[in-house]
Amino acid sequence: MTPHTVIHLLDQLESDIRYNTPPDDGQEPFRYTPGTLPVLLSAPHGAAHWRKGRYKDEDEYTAAIVRLLGQRTGAHILYTWARSDSDPNWDRHSPYKETLRQIAGEQDIGFVLDLHGMSNRHKFGVAVGTMRGRSCPEQMGLVIDTLQQQGFRPISAQEARAFSTLQWDRYVVDHKRFAGGLTNHTVTRFASEELRIASVQLELCSSLRAARRLSRSRSSAEGAAAIAHIIRTLELLVAALAESVSAASQIS
Repeated sequence: MTPHTVIHLLDQLESDIRYNTPPDDGQEPFRYTPGTLPVLLSAPHGAAHWRKGRYKDEDEYTAAIVRLLGQRTGAHILYTWARSDSDPNWDRHSPYKETLRQIAGEQDIGFVLDLHGMSNRHKFGVAVGTMRGRSCPEQMGLVIDTLQQQGFRPISAQEARAFSTLQWDRYVVDHKRFAGGLTNHTVTRFASEELRIASVQLELCSSLRAARRLSRSRSSAEGAAAIAHIIRTLELLVAALAESVSAASQIS
């Protein structure tokens, strides 16, 4: 797909996400679409959600990204599309997590990739949370290798930061962020500890997902190319995870 096509598709898929509107009576604020791969893509913050006494803004375009990836890879997808009166990711018990539990009991899910958004102020592109390796001990190397092969390289404190840079759990040691659930009840922690399904939390900066507001410091063409690149990277990651899960199931 060309960058222009990617942006167009993401805009279309995001257009029916109701960030600040509750679902109609009798509807849940999240939707599930079954797939054919043993991988489930999750976007629990696709719309606004209730946390600490207020509605917290959505992680825009995370719903559109998992929907597009589901179409292109065959992965299962679960995402919020309307405002939620709970926090699907942080609350210990939530309808979203119970639906994930039900899906896991009915479908052959071997990996959960939970997608979130972070601000550009962190000055790096992708953060990976694996609970310091506990949430996906067999696939952590595969996740990191796939991202690095696509140009998302790890950085040190001495290096200049950019949106093509990568951080994972060791970043949490200093900043206590993006661990994927060491001290709270994230989807990643829920999947790995309660459902016994390997999982990882991915955080994408705004410039790698927010198609409507490409970074002012970059041309529209450059911004579109960056978003198209992360979509392609995630396609490759889903395919690699599906292959790894399938191979492991055959051995066992």
